[in-house]
Amino acid sequence: MTITIPERKAVLYKDIDILVVGGGPAGIGTAVAAGRGGSKVMLLEKRGFLGGNITAAYVETCNHFMHNLSFKTSGIWADMENAYRAQFGFSGDIRPHAPNRFSSEYLKIFLDKFTSDAGVEVCLHSFVNEVVMDGGTIAYVIIQSKQGPAAVRAKQVIDCTGDGDVAFAAGVPFDQGREKDGLCQPGTLNFRINGVDAVAMVKDGKDKLREIMKRFREDYRAGRTGLSCKRQDIPMGRLTENGIISYINYPCAYGIDPTNFADLSRGEMECRGYIMEMCEYMQKNFEGFEHIELASIAPEIGFRDSRRIHGEYTLTIDDVLSGRHFDDVIALYPQFYDMLSPDANMNEGSPQDKGYNGYICSYPKDGLYFEIPYRSLLPVGVENLLVAGRCISADHVAESGIRAISACMYTGQAAGTAAGIAVQKGLSPRTIDVKELQNTLRLQKLILE
Repeated sequence: MTITIPERKAVLYKDIDILVVGGGPAGIGTAVAAGRGGSKVMLLEKRGFLGGNITAAYVETCNHFMHNLSFKTSGIWADMENAYRAQFGFSGDIRPHAPNRFSSEYLKIFLDKFTSDAGVEVCLHSFVNEVVMDGGTIAYVIIQSKQGPAAVRAKQVIDCTGDGDVAFAAGVPFDQGREKDGLCQPGTLNFRINGVDAVAMVKDGKDKLREIMKRFREDYRAGRTGLSCKRQDIPMGRLTENGIISYINYPCAYGIDPTNFADLSRGEMECRGYIMEMCEYMQKNFEGFEHIELASIAPEIGFRDSRRIHGEYTLTIDDVLSGRHFDDVIALYPQFYDMLSPDANMNEGSPQDKGYNGYICSYPKDGLYFEIPYRSLLPVGVENLLVAGRCISADHVAESGIRAISACMYTGQAAGTAAGIAVQKGLSPRTIDVKELQNTLRLQKLILE
């Protein structure tokens, strides 16, 4: 059954050059690049803070797989990371030999200034799922607010929602999940605990949390845990002197459609049950965790994949593994893929399995990289729209590499720069000079080769 919603009128809230929808890493990179380029930029975010999965889902360890690689982060990501470290250091982390991690709470504060310094106007609590089209162009993007709908008119729009919400509203075709059944990777609801014996965890310069994680995996595989959640790994984040572990990446809900509100509701509640079960398990089985308590649960369940738009080019896992060169390359990244099995198969598969035969993961090695082409940021059928982040045009396995948080910011930086060129020259993003885009990105110190 469907109903017809009566016609509504929306007030014109803003008329700007570039509108960025989604304030996660892709949106931050996009907005900062466009703002630094001199465009009038607005960044819309549905939550009350920026940061996306880093802050909303406690994914504080963003580049753990690049720890000890010679490949160095670059562009706006490096600017953000370096400025954050200068202000907050290691965010109170006392774990030895650990990769740099953000504090999700400090990062919220940091990003307010980082974006405003670039001249970006940030509008929080701005949920978008509707656009007004004029032929093949987005005429207005509609913010849903408690005061009714508000419209923003922009010369160029960039979708950085992670779910491709703007592209979907504009009618861009998309794929989601695995080809045969549409299943996405599980959603995870990270949580935070305190009361850990911090001294015991780092005694004699050791990282006992690593030992605990290793033993848990062994116990799970041997069938000794008795836990309900089908997850054999338990990654942990920062450890502070006060005995706080900043996140535990464990509770997973499988078979969830990240764009379906009923599924999201089920996933959130299911994972909260797993959190209680895991807290009790840790108290009984992990030395030094006897007196822990649940400190907080991430504001929302986080997802690894969702819609993937149809673009001018679809990046494939074969492109990633072969290191294929593209004339329109806009980002270089370590060869990497990481896909939790969408159907909770705990076997170890391969990228050729396409996620049908278990978990697939390959951490990068020095000298092996892949390129992301500009055409994967250009959705078919809409002239003034770019897409950045995990929902660019890629197959399901390739997406498990480009979803990496810093990679999302790289594609965002490219999209924001391209949109700025398009605005300055009165062009569509499809018709800008890609060589000019690449040269501009190099001047921004983004690595392309």
